[in-house]
Amino acid sequence: MAAIEMTGVVKTHGPVRALDGIDLRVDEGEIVALLGPNGAGKSTAFDVLLDLVRPTAGRVEVLGGPPAAARGRVGAMLQSAGLPEQVTVRELVRLVGRAHPRALPVDEVLARTGLTSRAGRTVTALSGGERQRLLLALALVGQSELLLLDEPTAAMDVLSRRSFWSQARAAAAGGATLLFATHDLAEAAAAADRVVVLAAGRVVADGTPASLAGNGDLETAFLDLTLQSPLTDPGAQR
Repeated sequence: MAAIEMTGVVKTHGPVRALDGIDLRVDEGEIVALLGPNGAGKSTAFDVLLDLVRPTAGRVEVLGGPPAAARGRVGAMLQSAGLPEQVTVRELVRLVGRAHPRALPVDEVLARTGLTSRAGRTVTALSGGERQRLLLALALVGQSELLLLDEPTAAMDVLSRRSFWSQARAAAAGGATLLFATHDLAEAAAAADRVVVLAAGRVVADGTPASLAGNGDLETAFLDLTLQSPLTDPGAQR
């Protein structure tokens, strides 16, 4: 069964087509990397899947139904996510957990994301990497069936990245489906079952890291694919 299905999805912002007829299917239990340069449409695709924006055209299904119906079953890490500054880490994780029927214990989530010693700190007192770990905690606390992760390891150090992927793989082993956006080619190759490459709001490649690399490397393949797809104004897309 498909956890995500996008068919002919278009999203326009004025004259700019941020998504230009995307077809994307992610099956339950897969870990899929969404790879593309700035302005390729990755964040817009996440916004559509989370029902934060409505597509201009096309069909979108999340966990077998419209995105709005899946909200309580989806966890997300978004670069654009705002966090209340004066709430403590523990309070925020507890609050988000209350929105999910199968929420994990708060202390377990804090331990898994390396935030136990930061539990009493307010969000404003966290470093960039700690904020990323808090966003991960908020995504994991609901034991969601689908995790949508937009640049999840940005601002994380090497140890935090290793811990993140350990938690992400544990979630996948427990039955969750993962779709993550990244600029890190090595990360995509190491973590993903499949890599979907976006450029100018279109899917230009979809396959395993090995199949996309061919006889070369993923970086060369990525550059070839994206340079062959002329971008519109990258500053106008997300």
